[in-house]
Amino acid sequence: MRQIKRSLTFMAIALVLVLTGCYRRPLEVYYHNVARVRVNVDWETYFGEKPSGMTMLLYKDGDQATISRTDHNVTTQTFNLSPGMYKLMVFNLSPDEFGSIRFENINSYENATARARDITSRVRRMWDAGVRYMTDPEPIGVAVDQFEITEEMIKDYLVFVDYRQRNNLPDTTDIVYNEVVDPMTTHLNVRVMVKGFKSMRSVEASITGMSDGFHMTRVDRTTETGIMLLDSWNATAIEGEDNKGWITTSISTFGLPFGKEKAENREPEENVLTLAFLLKDGNVKTFTYNVGKIMKYLTPSGDALTKAEVLRDIEVEIVIDDPIDSPDLPPVDDADASGFDAHVDDWEEGDTYEISF
Repeated sequence: MRQIKRSLTFMAIALVLVLTGCYRRPLEVYYHNVARVRVNVDWETYFGEKPSGMTMLLYKDGDQATISRTDHNVTTQTFNLSPGMYKLMVFNLSPDEFGSIRFENINSYENATARARDITSRVRRMWDAGVRYMTDPEPIGVAVDQFEITEEMIKDYLVFVDYRQRNNLPDTTDIVYNEVVDPMTTHLNVRVMVKGFKSMRSVEASITGMSDGFHMTRVDRTTETGIMLLDSWNATAIEGEDNKGWITTSISTFGLPFGKEKAENREPEENVLTLAFLLKDGNVKTFTYNVGKIMKYLTPSGDALTKAEVLRDIEVEIVIDDPIDSPDLPPVDDADASGFDAHVDDWEEGDTYEISF
């Protein structure tokens, strides 16, 4: 009997050991010698709207990107960063999502560049045969920053979390950087007074000498230039003026090349505006203007403003008006214009029409 009791006692002890041996404390992971950094991004103040996605790159202790992240969360991103010097670049969307812009050296902080793609779908007219045009760029905005994470900043920073939550750390850090995105495109506005206004059916134009892009972390426009197509115009007859009117257009552009922002640094022939008018009789008449000296950035301007602040609010403008020898179209007989379906019979004073080839 005693032997049976002893056996039962041993069995009870063994059972307790088995049960306690099966218990495991939840596995934990810990993060040591890293800082939990949050980057907040403000799109609305200057860029104007939140994009559908953004790319954020971090360059640690040098020029090459060490972290690249593209995400639909465009307002905040968090990182676990070890000590070092960091450079930051943020821009909307991802490089592959832009149809009008190509990117060069995106992983190099100093050399990252955005450039306009060429227009490939246009059928050239007689007046611009052989001309290669840049695409007017989609909206693109960039924010850049530099900061240092030091050992002192992350002293005693030690976080233990359940291993199942290792990708969802609690936000306990106070290291926060707030970035404001600046737009990197501006507009080119063109306004031309036309004499012989009633002879016009439509108009196209081109402008040379516009920058083909910008350096993403320096704001500077590129010095390389290209030709832009102006193919969407509005026309308005001038009230009280016999057979005179205004044609106007506005397109997105990267602006004037670096070093050519001020008119005194440009020669007239560096920017050439060519206007091609399709007349009511089916003929085309062209006019060419060297506008390098009359192109100007609208206000604000001033040496106290940063490059980003200047580009944020200004537009480039060309005005062809008296006393400049503005286009003067000859009177035409439109009896042979039956092949055109646009309304061209009467330009009513004060009304605005869309005109294009």
